Amino acid sequence: MENVGTIVNGVLDARGWRGKVLEKMAVELWSEIVGDPINHHTLAERFQGGTLYVRTRSPQWTHELHFLEARIIARLNGRLKQPIVQKIRATVTAPPGTPRSKLKPDWEDPTFPAAPQKDVRAPVPTDDNAANRGREIAAEIEDDEMRDIMARLIASVMRANSEREIAPGEIPPIAPLNL
Repeated sequence: MENVGTIVNGVLDARGWRGKVLEKMAVELWSEIVGDPINHHTLAERFQGGTLYVRTRSPQWTHELHFLEARIIARLNGRLKQPIVQKIRATVTAPPGTPRSKLKPDWEDPTFPAAPQKDVRAPVPTDDNAANRGREIAAEIEDDEMRDIMARLIASVMRANSEREIAPGEIPPIAPLNL
């Protein structure tokens, strides 16, 4: 019988999904990689063709990202364990109806979010039997991020199933996941 890690890695490779997962992870890891000061003024929006597209609050932050681009790319690719991010394209949106020639040097994007998006998920137990069993089952998954996600997924399903009696052979309903 194959373990979960072998199955997940096999599916990712066989379906050609590993690249898409890594691209999505590049966007999702942005705030963690750049830290709070930069994250407060930037927002990773999408990844396409080796380029990570980032929206900035002002032209000054676009310039700052240009200066930090090589370091940020190295950190992202190091975390992803593959050199998929080749370039960062930072842009800022001018206020609607205002020609760029009329903008003051310190203008900011009026549509930029006021505060960085925060993770609002409820805390999940990390030391209960379900969490321990999830980590045990997912232990052989090569990718650290995927292993952690699968361990939490398994634990979440186990917790949901333990909250109600599941008859032998019954297929449990899909419960909301708290990843």
